[in-house]
Amino acid sequence: MKENFLLITGGTGGHVIPAKNFANYLSLKNINCSIITDKRGYKYFDNYNGKIYVISSSNLNGNLLFKIFGIFQILFGLIQSFFIIFLLKPSHSISFGSYASFSPMLTCILFKPFYKFKLYIHEQNSIIGRTNKFFLNFTNKLFLNFDIKSKINLKFKDKIFVVGSPENNFQKNINMSDKNSKSNFTIFISGGSQGSEFVSNFATNLIKIIDNEKIIKAKFIFQCSKYLIKKHKKELRNIKSSITLKDFFTNVDEILVNANLAICRAGAGTIVDLINFKIPSILIPLPSSKDNHQLFNAKILAKHDLAVIIDQNKDDLDKAKRQIYKIHRNRKKLESMNKKFDMITVKNSNTLIYKLILNEN
Repeated sequence: MKENFLLITGGTGGHVIPAKNFANYLSLKNINCSIITDKRGYKYFDNYNGKIYVISSSNLNGNLLFKIFGIFQILFGLIQSFFIIFLLKPSHSISFGSYASFSPMLTCILFKPFYKFKLYIHEQNSIIGRTNKFFLNFTNKLFLNFDIKSKINLKFKDKIFVVGSPENNFQKNINMSDKNSKSNFTIFISGGSQGSEFVSNFATNLIKIIDNEKIIKAKFIFQCSKYLIKKHKKELRNIKSSITLKDFFTNVDEILVNANLAICRAGAGTIVDLINFKIPSILIPLPSSKDNHQLFNAKILAKHDLAVIIDQNKDDLDKAKRQIYKIHRNRKKLESMNKKFDMITVKNSNTLIYKLILNEN
């Protein structure tokens, strides 16, 4: 059978971007690849030229009316998935999780006995998501970003492969001596793909404190929601420090190469970027993340002393400020952190996943 891949994803950037990266990898190898995603996920496919199918989806949070509406959305997505998969007849199907994957995955299971295609799951987080967990029994292999095998039922041990997260093709030429220069000390602030209001407010207050104390000189690159930009520009109008404030940056990789420290949420994609670009961080896990997975993601870096974790409910500005000052003043601390980043294995995920799939045949 000719290779014909179907990647299933949706929702937040943490689920979609790894799928997009793997899709681009397959495209470079001239392998036919299609995407099923939802409306929220579609916005992340700005530089992908393959086939993309957008289906209806919803979570079941909220009040009773929202839940009823959500059920109808899921059922409609199931009908859409049925026709798409019937036409595509994929040889390999990979789910990257999120509630948006539920309908296509269910459809794949219904078609699997007839088309005999292989079904895989990629889990980005440090706790396996509920949608992925629901379909574990039906998959050929489970690909993990982090080594969380001990948290998964032993009956699945032969399916599990730790592969990391599919990466893009950006070549990171990081000059650590220049990056660690105090004269170029750059702090990148990001509220994640959802543009967290808490992270933005926290960072704004932190910038004002640092600027007022005049202990360090820093440059701030600040990503926040579009609707918060006017508010934060007004609050920061008297700040002497250099601040670049936008709702979206097209050159994120370039920013990460030059960042000395990051203040951000703790989604799986964020953790991978911090490791790849060797950036110490102040992490503010989203308290409402499913099964509190962002806290467990954050602990992956914290246990290596590469991040401090801020409890959103405590709003600890002083803890964050102390971490910034400590990293800025101590070059040996930065050099030590760089070595610790080198100890965290970064896999060639795209190639590894592809080879593991080929070995299935």
